[in-house]
Amino acid sequence: MPNLLQIKALRDKYYSKSIIRKSDIRLLSENFNRSRTEIKSLFIRNGADQDLVKYFEDQKSAEVVLLFIDITNFSSGCSAYSNEKLSEYLDKYYDTVISTIYHHGGEIEKIIGDGIICIFGEPFLNDNRTTLFQKADACAKDIIIELKESDMEVKIALHHGNVMYYKNKSENYPEYTMIGKPITELFRLESIAENNSINFFNFSPYQKMECSQDGVFKYSRKNIHSYWRKSNLKSVELKGVEWKYVRNFYCSSKI
Repeated sequence: MPNLLQIKALRDKYYSKSIIRKSDIRLLSENFNRSRTEIKSLFIRNGADQDLVKYFEDQKSAEVVLLFIDITNFSSGCSAYSNEKLSEYLDKYYDTVISTIYHHGGEIEKIIGDGIICIFGEPFLNDNRTTLFQKADACAKDIIIELKESDMEVKIALHHGNVMYYKNKSENYPEYTMIGKPITELFRLESIAENNSINFFNFSPYQKMECSQDGVFKYSRKNIHSYWRKSNLKSVELKGVEWKYVRNFYCSSKI
């Protein structure tokens, strides 16, 4: 997860269904440089969620599902924008994407310009892996459809795996982050992701899920039907990643 102060600001602005309370985030951010024992004591006195301390202070591992969303051809498409127009454009993008992520119970991991990485999994969601995939799948499709309606197109990489939460003690701001091979693979996958599609590695359990089959997908935030089709497997070469194939889902124009 990113800077805790940023998380608090995002939760103040957007509706969140996360099980973690804003007050718990505040406790962590305000006491970031204290020892684990001191933070645990504060959490106990304030009736806060001690599991949050365990995840971040003990550098626990968790099985998570990740989305990497970014605007297609952002650099070239926005190169002529004034600062004011670019700010307005990104604000509209953030408003749509971040609110949709929170709507489905996800949490923001990082914001890198137009790139947004979000997480579905512990300690934010305690669902099994299939349910986490279903929530990430619905979130990704909602984002693509809603932005397509507003003439803004994105590409989305979906990946999963075991990550470790890490406290970055070398920085001067309260940041916890995730480390692990799935993060590297997610960035590699995003680099070859295709427009208006959910891109994922061939060996992902995602491809076996009922929600990712051909046919009608009901848009969950509006009463709209979207038609999705699978593409063929495509061979790719991703440095440092053992996977060799990627499969895409395309949203048709019938929305």
